[in-house]
Amino acid sequence: MHRLETSSPNSLIGLLEILEDIGKATDIAKLDDSLDEERTMLMNLLDDAESLKLITLSNGDASLTEIGKKFLDSNIQQRKQLLHALVKDVEPFHSLIGYFKNLNTTQVPREDIARYLGEIFPPGEQDDTFKIVLNWGRYTKLFTYDSDVGLIVFSD
Repeated sequence: MHRLETSSPNSLIGLLEILEDIGKATDIAKLDDSLDEERTMLMNLLDDAESLKLITLSNGDASLTEIGKKFLDSNIQQRKQLLHALVKDVEPFHSLIGYFKNLNTTQVPREDIARYLGEIFPPGEQDDTFKIVLNWGRYTKLFTYDSDVGLIVFSD
């Protein structure tokens, strides 16, 4: 199962908007020139967008899928709802949803989430993974985070 590497939805949305502006399948090298991102970040964006079924990659070209087009034609609330459904099938969200269900609770302290992520993902990536969880989870309203008490509340 794919694991999201893009730290927030904003970069991914920027990629989709560039593809929409171009209006056709586009060579990845041309995207590299259009985006102000390093090559590794572009590849992560492309992989994440493909895993979320927003684009297809074929023969070095990227193009929007029907879901990607629907996403771009949607208002902010609809975009959040669409991504809410799509992130459930990628890591770390797939595992986190299972974690919440296994605990039979909707509220888990930040430390417990960080510890769990540290157990299932490579060492040294815990902070980056937690940042991805916070940014994407909040954007998609999969959960809320109360930073005052360090509590993540699952809202699905």
